[in-house]
Amino acid sequence: MKKKTELSYEQAREELDILVSSLEQPDADLGMISAKVKRALELVSYCRDYLHQVQEDAEKTLDSNEKE
Repeated sequence: MKKKTELSYEQAREELDILVSSLEQPDADLGMISAKVKRALELVSYCRDYLHQVQEDAEKTLDSNEKE
């Protein structure tokens, strides 16, 4: 698994989708569930932070355009 600083938003979402799918399988490896959930939470946090930053950047751009 890549560290979150090396991921793009799209890569993080893709990895998260794969993790969720693997956790939903009836034959999921019980020994790996904890590690997969931990990684999924890291990816969710990364994606949330990324989206908040995009929103802030968009709001700043809109604000600066309104001032002009």
